[in-house]
Amino acid sequence: MTNIIRSLKLTLSEIKMNPGIKSKLVVLLYRLASLHAKRVRVSYPITLAFVILHKFFNEFMFGVEISYRTRIGHGFVIWHAYSVIINSGCVIGKNFNIRQCCTVGGNRLPYPKHFIIGDNVSMGVNSCILGDDIEIGHNVMIGAGAIVMTNIADDHYVVAQKPFIKTRKFQSDAVRVA
Repeated sequence: MTNIIRSLKLTLSEIKMNPGIKSKLVVLLYRLASLHAKRVRVSYPITLAFVILHKFFNEFMFGVEISYRTRIGHGFVIWHAYSVIINSGCVIGKNFNIRQCCTVGGNRLPYPKHFIIGDNVSMGVNSCILGDDIEIGHNVMIGAGAIVMTNIADDHYVVAQKPFIKTRKFQSDAVRVA
């Protein structure tokens, strides 16, 4: 009983940390649906209803795909709940921050065999962590637009490559000015 109350308090504090109503709803529905995977002594039809609500609102309405089987520690914050994908084979630590248009999951396999993200990891806009056997350490910040496909040790920053700018050449007769 004490664990349930503690878990409920952590979930409520986690919901308060999320910035917008949409993010709060996504995290709440994910946490309720994840009860189904934990096989808590709550009746099966109730947790199944949470999974259905999670699928309908988070995936179909908001475009946020987080499997209820994914294990994410408390302190999960989604800054903009839009186009976020987290694969079900991932194990994610506490205080995970993610922004819009991010992907976390397997590269070649449908479910990664070893995919661990440590505590206090933050992902910038449009960043990806892809791999079937990958481990991201604690206190890692992944910058906007970065694509991570290798292991990252603790206390590192990952910065996207500088953009390659090339002059566009086109024929002058193809350009029309109205």
